[in-house]
Amino acid sequence: MPRATILFADNDPDFLRIRSEFLEREGYRVIPAANPAEARRKLEGGRIDLAILDIRLEDDHDENDTSGLVLAREVARTVPKIILTGFPNTWAVREALRLQPDGLPAAVDFIAKDEDPEALLRAVQNALHFGPGWLRNAIDGATQRLERDYDDARRQSRMNYIASLIVAGLGILIIFVGAVLAISGMVALGIASAIGGIVTEAVTYLFFRRVDLANARMDRYHAEVLQIKRFENLLAACDDLSSSERREACKEKVIDAAAAFWFECPGAE
Repeated sequence: MPRATILFADNDPDFLRIRSEFLEREGYRVIPAANPAEARRKLEGGRIDLAILDIRLEDDHDENDTSGLVLAREVARTVPKIILTGFPNTWAVREALRLQPDGLPAAVDFIAKDEDPEALLRAVQNALHFGPGWLRNAIDGATQRLERDYDDARRQSRMNYIASLIVAGLGILIIFVGAVLAISGMVALGIASAIGGIVTEAVTYLFFRRVDLANARMDRYHAEVLQIKRFENLLAACDDLSSSERREACKEKVIDAAAAFWFECPGAE
């Protein structure tokens, strides 16, 4: 089984060297990076299974530096990431693990630098278990939400249909009674016709219109499921490519295209 490739980005050369050597002794292939630009370039190269990023990747003395977290949010979204820091705080942890608009967190774990190497090793082992399943879980979650929405739409459509039949029956009964009364000379024919017309219009607008809306909701569900299936098929096709570099580049393009359609397309919901 090929060794997992880890990008390790930290601006502290001693810490980077010591931890990289430790991970290499554990059987991993480590690619070091000393700054955000170098880490970004190597992540975009598409041969990384896991990225370990220092949150203050530019300047440890700048408390406003979150360049490592920014990198985790922006580059290689399907690659699981671990955020490292020598200055842990609640805000940083929350931001690292918070879900982004695409349903994925910036990082899958958050480790303080003063923790022992074994803690980092455990985090690496856990993070590598995400792999393709990380994105798979996000897709499954979206599909389940759509299925629940579809079930709700079906129940609503069925209830509206039953209600429309009941009101339509009442309308027919009113028209029939009006016609009987008109024939008997008790109510003018014009009044009976007007009552029948009003009831018919009410049934059409108030009930059958709602059935149409429920059906449109189900049509939207089918369209959304079809989009997700196309997304899954494209990702599966990427996995069949010969080299890891081509696979990652393909996945990046697929995700970028899906994000552009779902989050930037005019009129998309």
